[in-house]
Amino acid sequence: MPTPSARTYYLAGLAVMLAVSFVQLWMTVVGGIAGEDSPQNQGFLGVVVTAAACAFVAKGRAPGMARAMLATAGVQALLAAMLATAPITQHPVRIVMLSGVFCAAWLASAALFRRSGVMEAAA
Repeated sequence: MPTPSARTYYLAGLAVMLAVSFVQLWMTVVGGIAGEDSPQNQGFLGVVVTAAACAFVAKGRAPGMARAMLATAGVQALLAAMLATAPITQHPVRIVMLSGVFCAAWLASAALFRRSGVMEAAA
């Protein structure tokens, strides 16, 4: 059974993960991160699907969730690099900046899950 502090870190990581997923979905659907009606926006939906699929594979356990969020941050960074260098991209600076913020949030979630896993293993 996890300690209360490990549970707190786990819930904080989960909250960050869900908040980032919601904000990224909302920005993609409402305004489009890559521009209005751009087909490039579908890639950002794929990042959220990646986070959900990796969390499913990790079975919700803290060490696996940390690796899942790390993988999601990598997918986010790779997508930003691909879209920013594509010749048809309308707003490469906006894509890089927003993806940087999302990457930082995915990495924060990974750090919280990792801390939870370390504390749980120590108990």
